Amino acid sequence: MPVAIGFVRTSLAGAIGSRFCRGLIFLGMLLAAPPVLADNPFGVMLWPNGGDNLSVVAAKAKGLGVGWLRPPAVFVDRWQIGAPCPACAQPARAGLDVALTVRNGGRDYAPRLPSHAPTDLDAYKQVLASILESWKPRILVVENEENNPLFYRGGSSQADGIAAYGRELAAACAVAHRQGIACTNGGLSSDAAAALAWLSMLERGMPDAACSFAKRAFYREDARQAGESLCRYQTTAEIPNDVKADLLQDGDRLLALYKTAPIDMVNLHWYGHDAGVFANVADVLARASGKPVMSNEIGQWRWDTDPIYVRPLLRAAFAAGVKPVIWFSIDTSATQSLFNEDGSLRQTGKEFAHQMSGRK
Repeated sequence: MPVAIGFVRTSLAGAIGSRFCRGLIFLGMLLAAPPVLADNPFGVMLWPNGGDNLSVVAAKAKGLGVGWLRPPAVFVDRWQIGAPCPACAQPARAGLDVALTVRNGGRDYAPRLPSHAPTDLDAYKQVLASILESWKPRILVVENEENNPLFYRGGSSQADGIAAYGRELAAACAVAHRQGIACTNGGLSSDAAAALAWLSMLERGMPDAACSFAKRAFYREDARQAGESLCRYQTTAEIPNDVKADLLQDGDRLLALYKTAPIDMVNLHWYGHDAGVFANVADVLARASGKPVMSNEIGQWRWDTDPIYVRPLLRAAFAAGVKPVIWFSIDTSATQSLFNEDGSLRQTGKEFAHQMSGRK
């Protein structure tokens, strides 16, 4: 997803209220109890902005009551082995587990460039080992949306690209596992994941359920009823190859890779307001891959940010066993942070904080 950064320092005391502040004091008392924090599946994706550093970001995340942080991606081609990394220890000092995205290359700012598969796997593994030793994340996330050409291009063709990503994933997981760190893929895009769930319903002879799912899952700002067009298909055999390819975005090929790859869980990215659809997608991915599901990126499009959807999505993720589940809280042209520019919580942020505090 777009990753322009836009948040500032905040004081949660005034924004959330005294009851939540008392909860924060209690959370601070729990810092010495890692098993309790480790059971918290929720997190946020927050990045430094302006004069902030990662300690400020970690404090904001901790103030929301989460247990996980997704910091900015680390790039293999820019990492200097042996160089000090003062930011690396900040999340742990705040009592947060880290899901660290490591990309081999690329650029998230203009002019945007996708990452690419490493050509020298031995050199890649050496640098990656140094990154993990410094950051000590709980989960290594290998690349970002490997089926999205804006973020990753593994090869000159689809088949070559997936094969190259498979080799990178295997090499990265080998390094992570030697350090006792879990490993996962970069995050299958929400549209591709939804397409897999929709196709599974048709394959099981459930066209009515597939139609209902499509209406709720496939919509855009300029076409809120876009999913209705898929109701014409009663079986997978009726779907034109180009339509299927556009929907799947290599999700079927990557799912086959996830089954055999040495990953510990399948990583899903999600943007959509229907909690039932999200739970269905997570269940399909878990069953099809034979592995648990996590999400290091779940959020709302800027045009689809009704606060009423925040808590049901979080509850659905918890009920479906998706963990960790990390909310994308960054202002971009397409997405919206939980925080206003002045640091106060938006209504979506208040709903998120309420869920973390256990309030009804």
